[in-house]
Amino acid sequence: MWALMEELFPHYRALCGPGFHDSLKRISRHVALDISEFPSGTDVMGWLIPKEFQPNEVWVEDSNGDRVIDSANESYHVLLYGQPFDGVIDRDELIRHIEIHSHLDDAVPLRQTYYRERWGLCASKKQVEALAPGNYHVHIDVAQFDGSLRIGDAFLPGESKQEILLNTYLCHPKGANDNLSSVVVAVELFRMLSALPRRHFSYRLALWPESIGAIAYIANYPDRLKRTVGGYSFMMCGDAAPIRFTGTFEANSVFDRAARHALRWNEMPDEPLPYSRWTGGSDAMHFDSAGLRIPFCTFTRGGPNLDLYPAYHSSADDLSLVKPEYLFETLKVAWDAIMTVERAVTYQANYTVDPFLSKYGIFPYQHGAGDGKHGNLIARAYFELMGSLDGKLDLLSIAEKYDMPIEAFDEPVEKFLEKKLISKVDEVSPFNASEMP
Repeated sequence: MWALMEELFPHYRALCGPGFHDSLKRISRHVALDISEFPSGTDVMGWLIPKEFQPNEVWVEDSNGDRVIDSANESYHVLLYGQPFDGVIDRDELIRHIEIHSHLDDAVPLRQTYYRERWGLCASKKQVEALAPGNYHVHIDVAQFDGSLRIGDAFLPGESKQEILLNTYLCHPKGANDNLSSVVVAVELFRMLSALPRRHFSYRLALWPESIGAIAYIANYPDRLKRTVGGYSFMMCGDAAPIRFTGTFEANSVFDRAARHALRWNEMPDEPLPYSRWTGGSDAMHFDSAGLRIPFCTFTRGGPNLDLYPAYHSSADDLSLVKPEYLFETLKVAWDAIMTVERAVTYQANYTVDPFLSKYGIFPYQHGAGDGKHGNLIARAYFELMGSLDGKLDLLSIAEKYDMPIEAFDEPVEKFLEKKLISKVDEVSPFNASEMP
Protein backbone atom coordinates (compact mmCIF):
# COMPACT_ATOMS: atom_id res chain seq x y z
CA MET A 1 0.00 0.00 0.00
CA TRP A 2 2.76 2.42 0.92
CA ALA A 3 4.68 1.75 -2.30
CA LEU A 4 1.57 2.50 -4.36
CA MET A 5 1.01 5.73 -2.42
CA GLU A 6 4.56 6.88 -3.12
CA GLU A 7 4.12 6.06 -6.80
CA LEU A 8 0.83 7.94 -7.20
CA PHE A 9 1.49 10.97 -4.99
CA PRO A 10 3.50 13.17 -7.40
CA HIS A 11 0.97 12.95 -10.25
CA TYR A 12 -1.52 15.78 -10.78
CA ARG A 13 -5.14 14.65 -10.98
CA ALA A 14 -8.47 16.36 -11.61
CA LEU A 15 -12.01 15.09 -12.23
CA CYS A 16 -11.01 14.37 -15.81
CA GLY A 17 -7.57 14.69 -17.31
CA PRO A 18 -4.29 13.02 -18.27
CA GLY A 19 -3.15 12.62 -14.66
CA PHE A 20 -6.29 10.72 -13.70
CA HIS A 21 -5.89 8.38 -16.68
CA ASP A 22 -2.21 7.84 -15.93
CA SER A 23 -3.03 7.00 -12.28
CA LEU A 24 -5.60 4.39 -13.34
CA LYS A 25 -3.02 2.77 -15.60
CA ARG A 26 -0.51 2.66 -12.75
CA ILE A 27 -3.07 1.05 -10.43
CA SER A 28 -3.81 -1.51 -13.16
CA ARG A 29 -0.38 -2.99 -12.53
CA HIS A 30 -1.62 -4.03 -9.08
CA VAL A 31 -5.20 -5.02 -9.89
CA ALA A 32 -6.50 -5.50 -13.43
CA LEU A 33 -8.87 -2.60 -14.16
CA ASP A 34 -11.25 -2.20 -17.06
CA ILE A 35 -11.20 1.50 -17.94
CA SER A 36 -14.47 2.90 -19.30
CA GLU A 37 -14.67 6.33 -20.90
CA PHE A 38 -17.64 8.72 -21.03
CA PRO A 39 -17.29 11.78 -23.30
CA SER A 40 -17.25 15.35 -22.02
CA GLY A 41 -20.61 17.08 -22.33
CA THR A 42 -22.61 13.85 -21.90
CA ASP A 43 -25.75 14.27 -19.80
CA VAL A 44 -25.80 11.81 -16.89
CA MET A 45 -29.02 12.07 -14.91
CA GLY A 46 -29.13 15.85 -15.37
CA TRP A 47 -25.41 16.39 -14.68
CA LEU A 48 -22.88 17.14 -17.43
CA ILE A 49 -19.59 15.29 -17.66
CA PRO A 50 -16.91 18.02 -17.55
CA LYS A 51 -14.04 18.66 -19.88
CA GLU A 52 -10.57 17.45 -19.08
CA PHE A 53 -8.39 19.87 -17.10
CA GLN A 54 -4.65 20.31 -17.40
CA PRO A 55 -2.58 23.03 -15.67
CA ASN A 56 0.49 24.15 -17.59
CA GLU A 57 2.03 27.17 -15.91
CA VAL A 58 0.60 29.28 -13.09
CA TRP A 59 2.58 32.07 -11.45
CA VAL A 60 2.46 35.58 -10.01
CA GLU A 61 5.39 38.00 -10.33
CA ASP A 62 5.89 41.20 -8.36
CA SER A 63 7.14 44.46 -9.87
CA ASN A 64 10.75 43.22 -9.51
CA GLY A 65 10.03 40.11 -11.56
CA ASP A 66 10.26 37.82 -8.53
CA ARG A 67 7.73 34.97 -8.48
CA VAL A 68 5.75 35.14 -5.26
CA ILE A 69 3.41 32.31 -6.30
CA ASP A 70 4.51 29.49 -8.59
CA SER A 71 2.77 26.20 -9.36
CA ALA A 72 6.16 24.73 -10.24
CA ASN A 73 6.83 24.77 -6.49
CA GLU A 74 3.31 23.87 -5.29
CA SER A 75 0.61 22.47 -7.58
CA TYR A 76 -2.14 23.48 -5.14
CA HIS A 77 -1.66 27.10 -6.24
CA VAL A 78 -3.82 26.10 -9.22
CA LEU A 79 -7.56 26.62 -8.85
CA LEU A 80 -9.00 23.34 -10.14
CA TYR A 81 -11.05 23.96 -13.29
CA GLY A 82 -10.28 27.69 -13.12
CA GLN A 83 -10.14 29.79 -16.26
CA PRO A 84 -6.97 31.08 -17.96
CA PHE A 85 -5.86 34.64 -17.25
CA ASP A 86 -2.91 36.85 -18.04
CA GLY A 87 -2.64 40.43 -16.92
CA VAL A 88 -1.24 43.02 -14.53
CA ILE A 89 -3.40 43.92 -11.51
CA ASP A 90 -2.82 45.66 -8.21
CA ARG A 91 -2.44 43.93 -4.84
CA ASP A 92 -6.03 44.50 -3.69
CA GLU A 93 -7.47 43.02 -6.87
CA LEU A 94 -5.06 40.08 -6.68
CA ILE A 95 -6.05 39.25 -3.08
CA ARG A 96 -9.72 39.15 -4.09
CA HIS A 97 -8.83 36.25 -6.41
CA ILE A 98 -6.76 34.24 -3.90
CA GLU A 99 -8.17 31.47 -1.67
CA ILE A 100 -6.46 30.78 1.68
CA HIS A 101 -6.80 27.99 4.25
CA SER A 102 -8.93 28.72 7.31
CA HIS A 103 -6.89 26.71 9.83
CA LEU A 104 -3.27 26.51 8.63
CA ASP A 105 -1.27 29.68 7.94
CA ASP A 106 1.52 27.88 6.06
CA ALA A 107 -0.64 25.57 3.93
CA VAL A 108 -1.99 26.23 0.44
CA PRO A 109 -5.65 25.15 0.23
CA LEU A 110 -7.12 22.84 -2.42
CA ARG A 111 -10.00 24.69 -4.05
CA GLN A 112 -12.05 24.07 -7.16
CA THR A 113 -14.63 25.77 -9.35
CA TYR A 114 -16.18 22.86 -11.22
CA TYR A 115 -19.44 24.42 -12.38
CA ARG A 116 -18.72 28.15 -12.19
CA GLU A 117 -16.42 29.86 -14.67
CA ARG A 118 -13.90 32.10 -12.93
CA TRP A 119 -10.17 32.55 -12.60
CA GLY A 120 -8.34 32.39 -9.34
CA LEU A 121 -5.38 31.19 -7.31
CA CYS A 122 -4.66 29.47 -4.01
CA ALA A 123 -1.92 30.49 -1.59
CA SER A 124 -1.00 30.27 2.07
CA LYS A 125 -2.10 32.99 4.46
CA LYS A 126 1.55 33.88 5.06
CA GLN A 127 2.14 34.31 1.32
CA VAL A 128 -0.82 36.66 1.05
CA GLU A 129 0.23 38.68 4.10
CA ALA A 130 3.69 39.09 2.58
CA LEU A 131 2.37 40.70 -0.61
CA ALA A 132 3.55 44.30 -0.73
CA PRO A 133 1.46 47.11 -2.24
CA GLY A 134 1.98 47.46 -5.97
CA ASN A 135 1.22 45.74 -9.26
CA TYR A 136 1.54 42.04 -10.00
CA HIS A 137 1.72 40.09 -13.22
CA VAL A 138 -0.66 37.11 -13.00
CA HIS A 139 -0.15 34.30 -15.49
CA ILE A 140 -2.59 31.37 -15.43
CA ASP A 141 -2.01 28.96 -18.29
CA VAL A 142 -4.50 26.12 -17.88
CA ALA A 143 -6.36 24.10 -20.48
CA GLN A 144 -9.87 22.67 -20.56
CA PHE A 145 -10.62 20.44 -23.52
CA ASP A 146 -13.11 17.82 -24.64
CA GLY A 147 -12.10 14.37 -23.50
CA SER A 148 -13.52 11.74 -21.18
CA LEU A 149 -14.47 10.91 -17.64
CA ARG A 150 -12.86 7.60 -16.80
CA ILE A 151 -13.91 4.84 -14.42
CA GLY A 152 -11.63 1.96 -13.57
CA ASP A 153 -13.34 -1.15 -12.27
CA ALA A 154 -12.53 -4.78 -11.57
CA PHE A 155 -14.90 -7.67 -10.88
CA LEU A 156 -14.64 -10.84 -8.78
CA PRO A 157 -17.40 -13.45 -9.27
CA GLY A 158 -18.81 -15.24 -6.25
CA GLU A 159 -21.28 -18.04 -5.61
CA SER A 160 -24.06 -15.45 -5.74
CA LYS A 161 -24.78 -12.95 -8.50
CA GLN A 162 -25.40 -10.36 -5.79
CA GLU A 163 -22.68 -7.73 -5.98
CA ILE A 164 -21.01 -5.76 -3.23
CA LEU A 165 -19.45 -2.55 -4.53
CA LEU A 166 -16.22 -1.18 -3.07
CA ASN A 167 -15.30 2.30 -4.21
CA THR A 168 -13.29 5.42 -3.70
CA TYR A 169 -12.43 8.52 -5.69
CA LEU A 170 -9.17 9.42 -7.40
CA CYS A 171 -9.47 13.06 -8.43
CA HIS A 172 -7.36 15.22 -6.12
CA PRO A 173 -3.99 16.65 -7.12
CA LYS A 174 -1.58 14.80 -4.88
CA GLY A 175 -3.45 14.44 -1.54
CA ALA A 176 -1.79 11.68 0.47
CA ASN A 177 -4.68 11.18 2.87
CA ASP A 178 -7.44 12.68 0.73
CA ASN A 179 -7.60 10.72 -1.42
CA LEU A 180 -4.71 8.33 -2.05
CA SER A 181 -4.94 6.58 1.33
CA SER A 182 -8.45 5.38 0.49
CA VAL A 183 -7.34 4.29 -2.99
CA VAL A 184 -4.52 2.07 -1.72
CA VAL A 185 -6.72 0.56 1.02
CA ALA A 186 -9.50 -0.24 -1.46
CA VAL A 187 -7.05 -1.74 -3.96
CA GLU A 188 -5.39 -3.92 -1.32
CA LEU A 189 -8.77 -5.00 0.04
CA PHE A 190 -9.75 -6.14 -3.44
CA ARG A 191 -6.46 -8.00 -3.88
CA MET A 192 -7.16 -9.86 -0.63
CA LEU A 193 -10.67 -10.76 -1.78
CA SER A 194 -9.26 -12.08 -5.06
CA ALA A 195 -7.01 -14.46 -3.09
CA LEU A 196 -9.93 -16.16 -1.31
CA PRO A 197 -10.60 -19.72 -2.48
CA ARG A 198 -14.34 -18.97 -2.45
CA ARG A 199 -16.60 -15.97 -2.01
CA HIS A 200 -20.32 -16.04 -1.33
CA PHE A 201 -20.91 -12.61 -2.91
CA SER A 202 -19.51 -11.13 -6.09
CA TYR A 203 -17.39 -8.02 -5.63
CA ARG A 204 -16.66 -5.00 -7.76
CA LEU A 205 -13.99 -2.38 -7.18
CA ALA A 206 -14.66 1.01 -8.79
CA LEU A 207 -12.35 4.04 -8.90
CA TRP A 208 -13.76 7.27 -10.33
CA PRO A 209 -13.78 11.05 -9.88
CA GLU A 210 -15.75 12.03 -6.80
CA SER A 211 -19.51 12.45 -7.11
CA ILE A 212 -19.77 12.87 -10.90
CA GLY A 213 -18.09 9.47 -11.31
CA ALA A 214 -20.68 7.81 -9.07
CA ILE A 215 -23.49 9.50 -11.01
CA ALA A 216 -22.00 8.41 -14.34
CA TYR A 217 -21.73 4.84 -13.04
CA ILE A 218 -25.36 4.83 -11.88
CA ALA A 219 -26.53 6.27 -15.21
CA ASN A 220 -24.62 3.80 -17.36
CA TYR A 221 -24.87 0.50 -15.49
CA PRO A 222 -28.52 -0.16 -14.55
CA ASP A 223 -28.04 -3.93 -14.85
CA ARG A 224 -25.20 -3.82 -12.32
CA LEU A 225 -27.30 -1.74 -9.96
CA LYS A 226 -30.01 -4.41 -9.96
CA ARG A 227 -27.42 -6.88 -8.68
CA THR A 228 -25.81 -4.49 -6.19
CA VAL A 229 -27.02 -5.16 -2.65
CA GLY A 230 -24.82 -2.51 -1.04
CA GLY A 231 -21.25 -1.58 -0.46
CA TYR A 232 -18.51 0.31 1.30
CA SER A 233 -16.88 3.57 0.26
CA PHE A 234 -13.51 4.71 1.53
CA MET A 235 -12.23 8.22 2.09
CA MET A 236 -9.32 9.62 4.10
CA CYS A 237 -8.07 6.34 5.60
CA GLY A 238 -4.48 7.11 6.59
CA ASP A 239 -4.43 9.84 9.25
CA ALA A 240 -4.03 9.41 13.00
CA ALA A 241 -7.69 9.97 13.94
CA PRO A 242 -9.76 6.95 15.07
CA ILE A 243 -11.43 4.82 12.40
CA ARG A 244 -15.09 5.75 12.05
CA PHE A 245 -17.90 5.14 9.61
CA THR A 246 -20.89 6.95 8.24
CA GLY A 247 -23.85 4.62 8.17
CA THR A 248 -26.68 4.26 5.69
CA PHE A 249 -29.78 6.44 5.54
CA GLU A 250 -31.91 3.79 7.26
CA ALA A 251 -29.02 2.85 9.58
CA ASN A 252 -29.98 -0.82 9.95
CA SER A 253 -28.56 -2.63 6.93
CA VAL A 254 -26.17 -5.53 7.22
CA PHE A 255 -23.42 -3.13 6.11
CA ASP A 256 -24.08 -0.85 9.10
CA ARG A 257 -24.19 -3.80 11.46
CA ALA A 258 -21.03 -5.38 10.00
CA ALA A 259 -19.11 -2.10 10.28
CA ARG A 260 -20.11 -1.76 13.92
CA HIS A 261 -19.26 -5.40 14.58
CA ALA A 262 -15.79 -5.02 13.02
CA LEU A 263 -15.03 -1.90 15.05
CA ARG A 264 -16.41 -3.45 18.24
CA TRP A 265 -14.15 -6.50 17.99
CA ASN A 266 -11.14 -4.42 17.03
CA GLU A 267 -11.71 -2.57 20.32
CA MET A 268 -12.65 0.71 18.65
CA PRO A 269 -15.67 2.99 19.14
CA ASP A 270 -18.48 1.53 17.07
CA GLU A 271 -21.03 4.37 17.00
CA PRO A 272 -21.45 5.69 13.45
CA LEU A 273 -20.92 9.32 12.58
CA PRO A 274 -24.17 11.31 12.39
CA TYR A 275 -25.74 10.79 8.98
CA SER A 276 -25.43 13.98 6.97
CA ARG A 277 -25.41 14.64 3.26
CA TRP A 278 -23.85 18.03 4.01
CA THR A 279 -20.77 16.97 5.98
CA GLY A 280 -20.15 13.39 4.86
CA GLY A 281 -21.07 10.50 2.68
CA SER A 282 -19.39 11.56 -0.55
CA ASP A 283 -20.02 8.91 -3.24
CA ALA A 284 -22.13 6.73 -0.95
CA MET A 285 -24.93 9.30 -0.86
CA HIS A 286 -25.66 8.86 -4.56
CA PHE A 287 -26.30 5.13 -4.14
CA ASP A 288 -28.21 5.60 -0.88
CA SER A 289 -30.35 8.31 -2.50
CA ALA A 290 -34.11 8.78 -2.45
CA GLY A 291 -34.39 7.10 -5.85
CA LEU A 292 -32.20 4.05 -5.14
CA ARG A 293 -31.70 3.32 -1.43
CA ILE A 294 -28.85 0.91 -2.01
CA PRO A 295 -27.23 0.70 1.44
CA PHE A 296 -23.72 2.16 1.48
CA CYS A 297 -21.42 2.90 4.41
CA THR A 298 -18.28 5.01 4.29
CA PHE A 299 -15.14 4.21 6.26
CA THR A 300 -13.00 7.19 7.20
CA ARG A 301 -10.80 8.49 10.00
CA GLY A 302 -10.56 12.26 10.60
CA GLY A 303 -12.74 12.93 7.60
CA PRO A 304 -13.58 16.50 6.53
CA ASN A 305 -13.31 17.67 10.13
CA LEU A 306 -10.67 20.37 10.41
CA ASP A 307 -10.38 19.89 14.16
CA LEU A 308 -9.38 16.24 13.72
CA TYR A 309 -7.68 16.62 10.34
CA PRO A 310 -6.53 20.24 9.88
CA ALA A 311 -4.59 19.36 6.71
CA TYR A 312 -7.87 18.52 4.92
CA HIS A 313 -7.87 19.95 1.37
CA SER A 314 -4.44 21.52 1.67
CA SER A 315 -0.81 21.18 0.66
CA ALA A 316 -0.11 19.92 4.20
CA ASP A 317 -1.79 16.66 3.18
CA ASP A 318 1.50 15.08 2.15
CA LEU A 319 3.26 11.76 2.70
CA SER A 320 4.39 12.79 6.18
CA LEU A 321 0.76 12.87 7.35
CA VAL A 322 -0.07 9.26 6.45
CA LYS A 323 1.51 6.31 8.25
CA PRO A 324 1.64 2.70 7.02
CA GLU A 325 0.30 1.48 10.37
CA TYR A 326 -2.82 3.65 9.96
CA LEU A 327 -3.42 2.25 6.47
CA PHE A 328 -3.06 -1.29 7.79
CA GLU A 329 -5.42 -0.61 10.69
CA THR A 330 -8.09 0.71 8.33
CA LEU A 331 -7.55 -2.24 6.00
CA LYS A 332 -8.03 -4.71 8.86
CA VAL A 333 -11.30 -3.15 10.04
CA ALA A 334 -12.66 -2.98 6.49
CA TRP A 335 -11.66 -6.60 5.88
CA ASP A 336 -13.36 -7.71 9.09
CA ALA A 337 -16.53 -5.85 8.08
CA ILE A 338 -16.63 -7.54 4.68
CA MET A 339 -15.94 -10.95 6.16
CA THR A 340 -18.80 -10.28 8.58
CA VAL A 341 -21.11 -9.59 5.65
CA GLU A 342 -19.90 -12.83 4.02
CA ARG A 343 -20.81 -14.75 7.20
CA ALA A 344 -24.21 -13.11 7.74
CA VAL A 345 -26.12 -16.15 6.47
CA THR A 346 -29.40 -17.49 7.86
CA TYR A 347 -29.61 -21.18 8.84
CA GLN A 348 -32.46 -23.45 9.89
CA ALA A 349 -32.02 -26.22 12.46
CA ASN A 350 -32.94 -29.74 11.30
CA TYR A 351 -33.62 -30.89 14.86
CA THR A 352 -36.12 -30.17 17.63
CA VAL A 353 -34.05 -30.35 20.80
CA ASP A 354 -30.32 -29.76 21.02
CA PRO A 355 -28.64 -32.56 19.09
CA PHE A 356 -26.45 -35.19 20.75
CA LEU A 357 -23.13 -33.80 19.51
CA SER A 358 -21.06 -36.73 20.81
CA LYS A 359 -23.11 -39.06 18.63
CA TYR A 360 -21.95 -37.06 15.60
CA GLY A 361 -18.37 -36.83 16.85
CA ILE A 362 -18.41 -33.03 17.01
CA PHE A 363 -18.68 -32.22 20.71
CA PRO A 364 -16.11 -29.42 21.31
CA TYR A 365 -13.83 -31.30 23.71
CA GLN A 366 -10.88 -29.78 21.83
CA HIS A 367 -11.99 -26.36 23.06
CA GLY A 368 -12.05 -27.35 26.72
CA ALA A 369 -15.77 -28.18 26.99
CA GLY A 370 -17.21 -31.29 28.69
CA ASP A 371 -16.57 -33.07 31.98
CA GLY A 372 -18.10 -30.12 33.82
CA LYS A 373 -15.89 -27.53 32.13
CA HIS A 374 -17.22 -24.59 30.11
CA GLY A 375 -14.42 -24.36 27.59
CA ASN A 376 -13.37 -21.37 25.49
CA LEU A 377 -15.23 -18.93 23.24
CA ILE A 378 -15.54 -21.37 20.34
CA ALA A 379 -16.93 -24.04 22.68
CA ARG A 380 -19.53 -21.53 23.79
CA ALA A 381 -20.37 -20.81 20.14
CA TYR A 382 -21.44 -24.45 19.63
CA PHE A 383 -24.02 -24.17 22.40
CA GLU A 384 -25.32 -20.67 21.60
CA LEU A 385 -25.68 -21.66 17.97
CA MET A 386 -27.67 -24.82 18.66
CA GLY A 387 -30.56 -22.98 20.25
CA SER A 388 -30.64 -19.99 17.92
CA LEU A 389 -30.97 -21.38 14.40
CA ASP A 390 -34.70 -20.90 13.89
CA GLY A 391 -34.46 -19.84 10.26
CA LYS A 392 -35.20 -16.22 11.15
CA LEU A 393 -31.96 -14.84 12.58
CA ASP A 394 -28.88 -14.43 10.42
CA LEU A 395 -25.54 -15.36 11.95
CA LEU A 396 -24.65 -11.71 12.62
CA SER A 397 -27.85 -11.28 14.64
CA ILE A 398 -26.90 -14.34 16.68
CA ALA A 399 -23.38 -12.98 17.27
CA GLU A 400 -24.85 -9.63 18.34
CA LYS A 401 -27.37 -11.33 20.64
CA TYR A 402 -24.62 -13.05 22.59
CA ASP A 403 -22.02 -10.28 22.21
CA MET A 404 -19.59 -12.60 20.46
CA PRO A 405 -17.34 -12.12 17.40
CA ILE A 406 -19.00 -13.67 14.38
CA GLU A 407 -15.90 -15.67 13.42
CA ALA A 408 -16.28 -17.67 16.65
CA PHE A 409 -19.15 -19.48 14.91
CA ASP A 410 -17.11 -20.58 11.88
CA GLU A 411 -16.19 -24.00 13.21
CA PRO A 412 -19.56 -25.02 14.66
CA VAL A 413 -21.36 -23.86 11.48
CA GLU A 414 -18.97 -25.94 9.38
CA LYS A 415 -19.43 -29.02 11.61
CA PHE A 416 -23.22 -28.69 11.76
CA LEU A 417 -23.45 -28.35 7.98
CA GLU A 418 -21.15 -31.33 7.50
CA LYS A 419 -23.43 -33.50 9.65
CA LYS A 420 -26.56 -32.01 7.98
CA LEU A 421 -27.80 -30.77 11.34
CA ILE A 422 -28.59 -27.37 9.79
CA SER A 423 -29.56 -26.06 6.37
CA LYS A 424 -28.96 -22.73 4.72
CA VAL A 425 -32.14 -20.70 4.29
CA ASP A 426 -32.09 -19.28 0.77
CA GLU A 427 -35.32 -17.31 1.03
CA VAL A 428 -34.19 -15.02 3.85
CA SER A 429 -31.64 -12.28 3.32
CA PRO A 430 -30.26 -9.67 5.72
CA PHE A 431 -30.09 -7.10 2.90
CA ASN A 432 -32.32 -4.09 2.48
CA ALA A 433 -32.39 -4.60 -1.25
CA SER A 434 -34.23 -6.54 -3.94
CA GLU A 435 -33.62 -10.27 -3.68
CA MET A 436 -31.49 -11.82 -6.39
CA PRO A 437 -31.18 -15.50 -7.32
